[in-house]
Amino acid sequence: MIYEDVPAALLAYRSVNEEVFRCYEQGRLEDGIRLLTAPRPELLPWRAELAYLLACLQGAAGRPGEALGTLRAALAEGGWWDPAVLEGEEDLAEAHGLPGFPPLLEESARRWEDGRRTTREHDLLVRPSVLPARGVLLALHGAEESERDAVRAWQPALRAGFAVLAVRSSWRTSPRYRTWPRGAHASQALDEVDAAVAAHAAETEGLPLYLAGFSAGGRVALRWALSREPGTVAGVVAVAPAVSVEELPEIWDVPAPVHLVVGTDDDLLDDVRALAGHLQGCRLDEVEGAGHEVPAEAVRRVLDGWTDATAAGPERAAAARP
Repeated sequence: MIYEDVPAALLAYRSVNEEVFRCYEQGRLEDGIRLLTAPRPELLPWRAELAYLLACLQGAAGRPGEALGTLRAALAEGGWWDPAVLEGEEDLAEAHGLPGFPPLLEESARRWEDGRRTTREHDLLVRPSVLPARGVLLALHGAEESERDAVRAWQPALRAGFAVLAVRSSWRTSPRYRTWPRGAHASQALDEVDAAVAAHAAETEGLPLYLAGFSAGGRVALRWALSREPGTVAGVVAVAPAVSVEELPEIWDVPAPVHLVVGTDDDLLDDVRALAGHLQGCRLDEVEGAGHEVPAEAVRRVLDGWTDATAAGPERAAAARP
């Protein structure tokens, strides 16, 4: 499967990104700054994202002038950022008051608006090797991921006989940082899932629809499923959903079987446990030693349960509901 392999440049970027965050969390700001001061050539496609990280580190280190200079240099090379992210970042608070910040914010906002337009042509529908498919798994990627990451994460579904429809969010906070909106813009995410389902309706007609999401995508998967009529969704699996109880509708009797999966080393563990306590009848699977990731074995267990229920017919499928 062509989506198994992650490009080397992307792996290099994610490795640097993780190391910079470790430096930040451990208070080693200067180490993080050194990592970002002269990025390797293969990392240049992420110059806007790396510049933002560097500016935050410089701001946290008490050097707002350098932080602003870093952002302006990246802007001159075509970068941009969501204005709400720039204005809301505490590490850039001192830079906000500098004379060069308002024009940077204005130009960044203009580019951000231009960069958010999208079409559904980027969604990926991947069929299993053995046909007919048991169902279609609507897969929603996490923050700073894409539809290709979603296909990679949900490979177990393809091997279990499900088609995977990986949906690409249009919401970006910088050229290569893609996520799903929340708060006042949360409805846009639901609209995009609606559009993806409609765009591929002819190709998936007659197949039961399942929902899967990781992190930010898990949040959207839950919100979308909770907003559907009973019978629309056959099952939901949300891995480390980045959502608080307050963000979900006041309807807790979910219209489909819901599985929550989270690693015991995931920072979202407590939030997911709280969420499980409010979703009536959902199943919670805590994966020992797993961090913020999609644990393949836990996903396979969920898929096996769906496969068994589907193979046994409507009565067994109904009984599988929590």
